[in-house]
Amino acid sequence: NDRFRGKPFCIVYLHTIQWDNRNAMGILKLDLCKRTSQGWDDLNLFPVEPVFVPRPEGTEEDDGVLMAPVYDPRTDGSELYIWDAKTLKVIARLSSPVRVPWTNHGIWLPGYPE
Repeated sequence: NDRFRGKPFCIVYLHTIQWDNRNAMGILKLDLCKRTSQGWDDLNLFPVEPVFVPRPEGTEEDDGVLMAPVYDPRTDGSELYIWDAKTLKVIARLSSPVRVPWTNHGIWLPGYPE
């Protein structure tokens, strides 16, 4: 959350790889202050590094959503996944008419320069 840049923070979101029985990549949320973690992954799905988008009125560090394109090799297609940043529950999946190339990093730009 850019509102916490340069300030004390607790929440970190990571991109993970599970090459064991899941053959998937995932999202991991670490709360460094509470020493807790929670994660999301799904069989054969490969998300790009998620970006955090704060809720405009939000005041808590994890008050917002995570977004990332997710590649599915079974269909050779991509969807934009949106997760609740507090719970990592998927709240929306938007289909893409084209495959979004898999990359390791993502970025959120809150608006176009004027």
